[in-house]
Amino acid sequence: MNKKIPQLIGHIGFLILIMLSAVIANERVIFIDSAAQLFEMIQRDWFVIYDHRYTMAITQSLPLLFIKLRLPLQAIVIAYSVSAPLLAYGAYLIITYVLRDVRLGLALLLPLLCMRHTFFHAISESFSLMVYAILLAALLLHRPKEDSSIGRRILHTVCIALLTAAAVFIHPIGMFFVLFLIGYHLVDNHFRPNTPLVVASIVLLACVVIRSFNISGHDSGFIPTTSDVIYAITHPAELKVVNGFGHRLADFYIYPIVLYIAVAVHHIRHRQWARLGYGILFNVCFILMTAIVYRRDNSPICVERAWLPLIFFSAIPFVSEVVPSLSHRSKQIWLVLMSATLLFGFAKIVDTSKHYRQRKEKIEQITETANRMGTHKMVASNNDFNGLFDIDSWCTAFESMLISALQGPDRTINIYIEDGPLQADNPDYSVTDAFLAVPWWRLWNYSTLRPRWFSLPEQPFARLTFNDGDPVIESFHSN
Repeated sequence: MNKKIPQLIGHIGFLILIMLSAVIANERVIFIDSAAQLFEMIQRDWFVIYDHRYTMAITQSLPLLFIKLRLPLQAIVIAYSVSAPLLAYGAYLIITYVLRDVRLGLALLLPLLCMRHTFFHAISESFSLMVYAILLAALLLHRPKEDSSIGRRILHTVCIALLTAAAVFIHPIGMFFVLFLIGYHLVDNHFRPNTPLVVASIVLLACVVIRSFNISGHDSGFIPTTSDVIYAITHPAELKVVNGFGHRLADFYIYPIVLYIAVAVHHIRHRQWARLGYGILFNVCFILMTAIVYRRDNSPICVERAWLPLIFFSAIPFVSEVVPSLSHRSKQIWLVLMSATLLFGFAKIVDTSKHYRQRKEKIEQITETANRMGTHKMVASNNDFNGLFDIDSWCTAFESMLISALQGPDRTINIYIEDGPLQADNPDYSVTDAFLAVPWWRLWNYSTLRPRWFSLPEQPFARLTFNDGDPVIESFHSN
């Protein structure tokens, strides 16, 4: 088949992804973790790394550059939104034109088949993790020939080491991606390790040891304990993430299942029992671990992030083994089907954006009302906000400041949502030179604000309630 056609599909797919990320950048970025990270980046004028996930600095580089250049807030938001798609497109170009593997290049687009709400969690490490892992898979598959120069072999080894570290330090689940690739290629080499596999194994072990010494309370949740396992076995009906998988099966989890079936049929037809057994064993272990670790969460973002790796574990053997064995006509059919499903995936992402657009527009309505009244700091109870948004957020304070400051720094509005009922005598509400942020880091002094992007007048907090969905702002002592 002419390689220009699948290459063109890849270019078009990534250009659509980048364009979409730019067009709906506000909905994609100004939400929960992404909003908190971006706000802190602006305040610190530096990288913001959570839980020793050092690889986050790569996708933070472009928005940080825009911050250093003191560009408008909207430009910074767009830069943040397009960073991950640009990273993926760069990996696509390397795999397609340097390593000359169009199939693995197109595999970078396959995670989009299983993304809806996850697309609007721009900080999501899962997508970036797959970029590093697929690039690592390509390097493990296309190692230099024996007669290659020593410099080329050294560069290849260094890249494998760096990508292994990048995958592990973007998210704890990254170690499973690397482990899958090492095992997959080890089976493919008939259990004879080569230099790239040895390097990847050593770096993987070293990174896991380093992370174990610096593991945070958040990341420790990715290590199931004995009690977690016992609870999952004794309470199977409460595995919410499994129920979420079932409810979303027809929408997008059907894709990895179809790929799994195609790979299994291919292995059986060619009597590749070791590959078949390895695939089944690894995926069963991963599914069990995921069901235990994410058992209590059924939110759309969590369910997608939890099961998104399945498309990776199925796509790698599919594009590496099944696609090359297809006839010319079958490859054409596969490209047509892939293009159609990608377009469907993009359409579903656009449709899902309405939830985040409605949330943004509601916050804009509140901030516009507050600006007309000259009130820039408000608190509301969670009960007052209940039902206003399709998706709740612990990060409304940062979200409101970013959304309002897009209209100018003097338009900045700080909206904080309390979990419990409001207490008029709460001393926090009387503070005039600070704003409320997140539950574990409530009061931030005005001196932390960078006036190029944010500005708040010295005033106490007002109370925010709603009347038939319309915001009502009043002083705590007006009664």
